[in-house]
Amino acid sequence: MKVVAFTGAGISKSAGIPTFEEVDGLKAKLSVEFRDEHPQEFAEALKSLKKSVEGKEPTKAHKALASLPIPIITMNVDGLHQKAGSRQVFEIHGNYKDDNIVLYGENIHFKDEVIALIIKTAEDAKRNNEEAVFLIIGTSMQTTFAVFLALLAKQRGMNVHYINDNADEEVPMFLNKYVFLPTVL
Repeated sequence: MKVVAFTGAGISKSAGIPTFEEVDGLKAKLSVEFRDEHPQEFAEALKSLKKSVEGKEPTKAHKALASLPIPIITMNVDGLHQKAGSRQVFEIHGNYKDDNIVLYGENIHFKDEVIALIIKTAEDAKRNNEEAVFLIIGTSMQTTFAVFLALLAKQRGMNVHYINDNADEEVPMFLNKYVFLPTVL
């Protein structure tokens, strides 16, 4: 089975990192327009975001994904996939440590690379008579690009599987059942 994971804030929630929807007004403050119109408030919002992420540890779900050679496309800026040991991570919204967080109204990172990854994974699976899965974890699918990636995966013949609740239990269970998760957790 070929798997590509696509993660959102829900995978990091049990690490103690709130989602944008849970922090009142944060989503609106992380836009190009807000930055340009309210630079001081924007700087405070960014500082608060960074503080909420620093020192957090990967969850069971992060570790389960890292135990396998699964490429990960993430909207998260927390760096927990890398901290868990994942090697192929596409941070489409940047990383707080690199100070390259993508704001609403800016172009995402790695757009062409993640599209090519999905197409290649689907083609490789077909060629080898394997199942291909686009595993969506912890995202409300509220962005246009997230919806586009799910549709692209489906159009290319990948099974799209959603895990939005209890990622720490559901991700290892899914991987163990379908991808044979090593017993390293």
